[in-house]
Amino acid sequence: MSSLKQHIGYLIDLFYPRICLICGRALQSHEKHLCMYCIQNIPRTQFHSHSEDNIMEHLFRGKVQIEKAVAFFYFTHHGDYRHLIHQIKYRGEKECARYLGEIYARELGAEFFTDIDLLVPVPLHPKRLRKRGYNQSEWIAMGISDFTGKDIARYLIHRCGTSETQTNKGIYKRWENTQNIFTLGNTSEAEGKHLLLIDDVVTTGATLLSCANTLSNIKNIKISLLTLAMAQ
Repeated sequence: MSSLKQHIGYLIDLFYPRICLICGRALQSHEKHLCMYCIQNIPRTQFHSHSEDNIMEHLFRGKVQIEKAVAFFYFTHHGDYRHLIHQIKYRGEKECARYLGEIYARELGAEFFTDIDLLVPVPLHPKRLRKRGYNQSEWIAMGISDFTGKDIARYLIHRCGTSETQTNKGIYKRWENTQNIFTLGNTSEAEGKHLLLIDDVVTTGATLLSCANTLSNIKNIKISLLTLAMAQ
């Protein structure tokens, strides 16, 4: 049976080859979404191992109480890895979001998650969720959960306001655009817990800050932040 599956897999790859989302090269049978070369060349931030240079923590310092903040990789406006985020966000590549979430969790290591109690994906507005069909941040959280076994709090916080797309907005407009757009759901499971707030990208930090500020109304909680990418 396994031999038959292998032959079917070869035929599928022959007529419908799976390609790397970064370089477009045909993937080998053991590769998923990205080729090994492009995975190795991800422009990693290494924030978790160089805390003194953690510009993501600096971004939120003095604005909201954060325990730790990390991002997997940098992206630039015209870079290949910005294209990867676009594929995840708008082109249905949710499984890639999950895959990268797990890869990053493994690179962070189990110790990073020891004191984390719940994974909290930044929610989409219901209208946007219906249109897109999935929340990319939730799929990143699923990948992290695959490695850590941590529960995902999908309904802890809701997006109640519709904000315009953040693309091409200046810093002030981004902050203004994300004020009061989140509301809390049932918080009983989160009281006294350490929450890891998860999103796909951070640019000015406006969305994450608004979400974190809303979560900070829960009794006796701690908040940390994790994103796949950070604008450079």
